[in-house]
Amino acid sequence: MPFEKAANGTSGIRTETYSVPKATKDVFENGILKNRLVSSQLPEDIETCATKVEFEGTDQPSIPINWRFAESISALKGLEAAMISVLLKRKYGVEPQRTIINTDQSQLFFMSVLLFKIDPDGEAIDMLTAGTPKGKAAYAKYFKECDLHDMGNSKGPYRSSATNIYKTKDDRCFHIHGSMDSSPTQDSLGLAHYQDFADPEESFKPYMEKTADIGSEDLQRLASDVYKQAGTICWTTEEFKNSAHGKANAHVGLFEIHEMKNTIQAPCWWPETEHTTPKRPLAGLKVVDLTRVIAAPAVTRGLAELGASVMRITAEHVTDMSTLHCDLNWGKWNAHLDFRNEEDREKLRALIREADVVVQGYRPGVLDKYGFSPEGLLELTKDRKRGLIVARENCYGWNGPWSYRSGWQQISDANTGVSMEFGRAMGNDEPVTPVFPNSDFCTGVAGVVGILTALLRRATDGGSYQVDIALNYYSQWLVNSVGTYPEDVWQDVWSRNGRQVFRHYHNMPYLLPRYLKMLQENSKDVLFNPSFFERRHSGALGQDIICPKPVVQFPQGPVELKFNVGTRGNGVDQARWPQDLMTEVVV
Repeated sequence: MPFEKAANGTSGIRTETYSVPKATKDVFENGILKNRLVSSQLPEDIETCATKVEFEGTDQPSIPINWRFAESISALKGLEAAMISVLLKRKYGVEPQRTIINTDQSQLFFMSVLLFKIDPDGEAIDMLTAGTPKGKAAYAKYFKECDLHDMGNSKGPYRSSATNIYKTKDDRCFHIHGSMDSSPTQDSLGLAHYQDFADPEESFKPYMEKTADIGSEDLQRLASDVYKQAGTICWTTEEFKNSAHGKANAHVGLFEIHEMKNTIQAPCWWPETEHTTPKRPLAGLKVVDLTRVIAAPAVTRGLAELGASVMRITAEHVTDMSTLHCDLNWGKWNAHLDFRNEEDREKLRALIREADVVVQGYRPGVLDKYGFSPEGLLELTKDRKRGLIVARENCYGWNGPWSYRSGWQQISDANTGVSMEFGRAMGNDEPVTPVFPNSDFCTGVAGVVGILTALLRRATDGGSYQVDIALNYYSQWLVNSVGTYPEDVWQDVWSRNGRQVFRHYHNMPYLLPRYLKMLQENSKDVLFNPSFFERRHSGALGQDIICPKPVVQFPQGPVELKFNVGTRGNGVDQARWPQDLMTEVVV
């Protein structure tokens, strides 16, 4: 198959013969396996195992976004499949297994938070109905409301419009972000916390008026340094690459692993149970989950899918997004601990002393004051013979002048130029958020691969390891190693979906329902094929739920991807490891 340079300089299949599965294979081979930034972190036998990964699916792209999201997530899932084969070979003596990645099904992965259906034979609660007053009440029967700052639009769209892209005094665009509480962002602009708007587009206007009177650098200072809220100037891809921060992180591929030498921590796996077999390869692995929202929870859900036992720790006084819990809490017990109390801190220490992996996803430095920084966690387990894997996730990356800033998916997209290129593809020289939480979920896959790699290193060399992942690490890989569709391929998929043009101020609450409607009308048979979904039962909820199936497929076995523990809300379990790590019910 002949290749040519794509519009952004990455290699791609010639447009007249474009095929998503073939282009995915190219990204897998050249963007991952032959990419030194990524491959230098991977085990030596990854290439042998990668030969068993196959890609299939529809040739034409389906989603009218110019970035090659389908190819990106499919290639990353291919890497995850190859890593599972490495684990099977080293731990269980099982030869590399044939795995299949369907590139149509893979795209459901980064929109899975939108695709659940609770009680499908009864009330049939989904993400859209959960946004209505009746649906919200029905959803709350199963998942406790954790939105402590009314970001769920109970009084209209105004507070959520604090998360959006607006023009500045110096004619740049700036992505302000209300985070989990929009009040500080509104304070930074001199706006009221509540205003009465029924129309989302009308609710944008107060923010437009305020940001238009403030320069972009001043907005950055207010967001990052004064009010400690997420926010970024919307850079182009070249501006980000040439920035001090872009240069400081340019040496990182999808993740970075740091070894912590400890002479008493000998090579080892993890304590096995009767369930630790190639069928459930991570069974017996204990994971403490200190995360919220999407990217880091996607890491721990991915480990649970492989059999790991996950204890998610949140706090009743810390706000969270309950609407995400149906999708992202599969495979996890959920307990509340208040780190302000010594008794609860000791309960967490007890969990960590038995754990093999801890995953953190809070703003950099937040957990340090309680003794749960990466260094504190490693200190806590330094005297045991088994090393600890500490994975930490942030937005900007862990090097450079912006690493202290908080951020979310939209911020990474805007910061690295992904949003700018999407807006330009629609004909306007302005950024537009590319709709789906793609960088969140793809960062989640990168985290799973990074942790599997660290577990393999611990098994060979001993010691403890720190795994650094970031939304920007994924985003810069997307820009540099995956890229956008060739122009005629983009024009074709855009045309097939009505050539709709969206503007910089169209935020995710505005874009998501419109894109889902567009995909239902134009790509339903391709993307929403019933064979891509499965019915699961949650004993904790006492309900069946329709969800997208796991992406990685082992047609001849031996791995069974599923969840030992049914999804549930926050804080319903006790903060202790159960005797039976395969327990489904609340403990």
